[in-house]
Amino acid sequence: MENTQIRKHVGSPSKSAAPQRLTLTKSIPFAGLLGLCIAILSISGCTGVTGSTNSGSTGKGTNPPPVTTPTPNVILNASATSLSFSGVKIGANSVLPVVFTNAGNSDVTISNVAVSGAGFSASGIQSGQIVTAGKTVTLNVTFAPSGSGSVSGSITLTSNATNSSLTVSLTGSGTQTTAHSVGLSWTASTSVVAGYNVYRSQTSGGPYTKLDSSLVPTNSYTDATVVSGQTYYYVATSVSSVGVESADSTQATAVVP
Repeated sequence: MENTQIRKHVGSPSKSAAPQRLTLTKSIPFAGLLGLCIAILSISGCTGVTGSTNSGSTGKGTNPPPVTTPTPNVILNASATSLSFSGVKIGANSVLPVVFTNAGNSDVTISNVAVSGAGFSASGIQSGQIVTAGKTVTLNVTFAPSGSGSVSGSITLTSNATNSSLTVSLTGSGTQTTAHSVGLSWTASTSVVAGYNVYRSQTSGGPYTKLDSSLVPTNSYTDATVVSGQTYYYVATSVSSVGVESADSTQATAVVP
């Protein structure tokens, strides 16, 4: 038979509202320990175990920071805003480059290259050409004047860049090609002659090529078909009234500047 002892402690009688504490002690077999624990929990008013709260982040169950996608940045820069072609000879041409650089982080697509102004043209960039980030393309601008005087024009490059339209201003002037000629003269023959022939070569000592289409009646001749920067060698002959041609004269040399 189990023994049960009950002890009751009552507070001071002079205090009518003092709280009371009741302690139950019971000797029970080991198998009844669970029931005792439950009784103690019931008496103490505990309904469970609550863990402590930590306001700091433990890193468990949190989402990783979002991946930021760079905002597309499409910028096209030109190495020059203007080009000047001065003193270009008529019949010749001059070429100047403009380098375009993709300074953004996205591809640039060039949609059009428009050229204005007499004598100006461009090559090296085509419509639809793509310039990747950090890369460059070169536009070669040519000026070939058809007449003397100054002209102006422009090149406009259109693309999908933020600065969608880039314009390069153009100026140029054409000049007449300096005309060169060689004047020849010789001592007239003491014999009666019908005229003279004039011969030219670019090799000293010949062979020579006759310049006149008909006999030259005087002892002088002007060669207006020479080219700047060349050296020419000349001889002359006399032709009698019966068509007999003399030996060549002494060779003359002309250097055309």
